[in-house]
Amino acid sequence: MTMNRQTPIKTVSFHTLGCKLNQAETDAIAADFKSQGYKIVPFRKVADLIVINTCTVTDKADSKSRQMIRNAIKASPRGRIVAMGCYAQIRPEELSAIDGIDMVLGTNEKYHLLQFLKELESGNHAEPLVYVNDIGDITSYHESPFISTTGRTRAYLKIQEGCDYYCSYCIIPFARGKARSRPFYDCLNEARSLVEKGYRELILTGINVGTWHEDDRQLADLLDGLSSVAGLERIRVSSIEPNTVSERLLEMVAERDNICPHLHIPLQSGSPAVLRRMRRKYLLQDYYGLAERIAKIAPDIAWGTDIITGFPGETEDEFQQTISAIQELPFTYLHIFRYSERYGTIASKLPGKVDFQVKKKRAVILRELSTKKKRKYIQKYIGRDQLVLFETTDTQGLFTGMTPNYIRVKVESDQALTNTIQTVKIIRDLGLYVEGQLLS
Repeated sequence: MTMNRQTPIKTVSFHTLGCKLNQAETDAIAADFKSQGYKIVPFRKVADLIVINTCTVTDKADSKSRQMIRNAIKASPRGRIVAMGCYAQIRPEELSAIDGIDMVLGTNEKYHLLQFLKELESGNHAEPLVYVNDIGDITSYHESPFISTTGRTRAYLKIQEGCDYYCSYCIIPFARGKARSRPFYDCLNEARSLVEKGYRELILTGINVGTWHEDDRQLADLLDGLSSVAGLERIRVSSIEPNTVSERLLEMVAERDNICPHLHIPLQSGSPAVLRRMRRKYLLQDYYGLAERIAKIAPDIAWGTDIITGFPGETEDEFQQTISAIQELPFTYLHIFRYSERYGTIASKLPGKVDFQVKKKRAVILRELSTKKKRKYIQKYIGRDQLVLFETTDTQGLFTGMTPNYIRVKVESDQALTNTIQTVKIIRDLGLYVEGQLLS
């Protein structure tokens, strides 16, 4: 049961679970609140309104979302609690049953939170207010005019929403709906606005970025347009599905100075049988074909990938096939995920559950392989000069930033380097980052 509270809302706190896209959307909503005069306070501080942007990618994510909601209720017992986003879309009844929740908003409804405030402030509701529409009915694209920042230097530019792929392990199409693309000129106008605000790098983000399209335009056309935005010094493409990486896109990554030579292309498994069970949209030979095109067109790019281990039915032989594929392909780094069952997906009904300890052991092997891949890639750049976009300072006062090809660099300097691009010589690999020497 919610409390009958009629005090005005003046202070707001936000907390985000899950992916970078979730964080981008939270930041956009927070920016809307700030522009309307609300004071944004840190999460777990007392606030009149506490907003939790939930995640539902795994059952564990659901549990974390509920835990954060309870933490918010404990920190602000008289505050209004709003749960929104993916988990709210999939299981609104579970969230509305939590004592202390005031409002539940689905994936699309969360963008209209400001419009619901009067109803929240009125206090005329004994039960939580629930606004969750069928996500499958949404076919148009609407976006807040401000997306998200990662600080003062880099910003996320959301260009796409939803996914039509329905991989067997993924709940996201049910939470985010059908694939929809942000209009071409809307993307360009947003990019110009962010450049005017001082951001040096834009990271293109969405649920399935590679499927962006508008009429005859494809993602490479959008990159072409963004690359021409005056003052935009870096464009980085976030995770992109292998079957959507066109030859023209690779050529632009290789040729345009302001398009970062860095792509994150999920493989998920090196076993043809596992890929079939995952219902991925490519075959293993297709992925090897992509590797050949990359080697020909853009051989020096940083190439990251995702790997899921412990998928239902994954045998030791199938795991070894994945190991072999990783060893053969020129990856720079791996993001490792132990398969986590998600209720409501096809994979959750598959036989052959892999023991937790087996999944854990396989993940350790993959992480060790990832470290070797990363070290090998970085060694190519020791002693070479790189342009670094500096973002912040660490606890030791070192300036930290990123090269175009996704190498984190730290340097000592008496100058103020934040939000500047400097020439740095790469000195040595220190594990989590590389040491650099400022040249410019």
